[in-house]
Amino acid sequence: MSQKIKNILFDLGGVIISLNKQEALNRFTAIGFPNIEDYLGEFRQEGIFLEYEEGKISPEGFYKEFRKLCGNDNIAAEDIDNGWLGFLAGIPPYKFELLKELRKKYKVYLLSNTNPSVVKWASSEAFSPEGLPIQAYFDKCYLSFEIGHAKPDREIFDFILADSGMIPSETLFLDDGKANIEIGKEIGFETCLVDQTEDLRKVFTDRDLL
Repeated sequence: MSQKIKNILFDLGGVIISLNKQEALNRFTAIGFPNIEDYLGEFRQEGIFLEYEEGKISPEGFYKEFRKLCGNDNIAAEDIDNGWLGFLAGIPPYKFELLKELRKKYKVYLLSNTNPSVVKWASSEAFSPEGLPIQAYFDKCYLSFEIGHAKPDREIFDFILADSGMIPSETLFLDDGKANIEIGKEIGFETCLVDQTEDLRKVFTDRDLL
């Protein structure tokens, strides 16, 4: 594989950032959101939460609908953002070094189902120990809310292929969602289904990519 791979395409949550869905559920419940389990999935959201990740509503629109569903107009935007950030359980320090190492040999891209609340944090100096934003670690970040589609929809993959010029057979796609990996295989990517508890470096050493 090492002879033909030219691009690495990473998912964010569950691959780069460790996820803790229960903490997000707890935070949203604590500020009064009813039946939050019906809206938050492991790999894809529902209702207004999916609309937010697909860019169909603005942050202000999301906050408004969120408050309406809670029956409380006084919930602070910061508290709603903090609910989203509950998903994020941290990034093992070695992953920052891994990304920098991979960029010496490959084009390194990000493809994430995410939203402005998370990206506001990721685009700040709080993202990394070096005080660098997420954009400093990738050649380009492809974000669902900016593209208007979320994985595993085919349209989001068509968009990134057209924009980047990457060839699927020359690209290793890493994701923790089975549905996303399945569409990746159909498109022709080399794929790796990631378990967030495993050492990500092993994925690359086993494939002779480091």
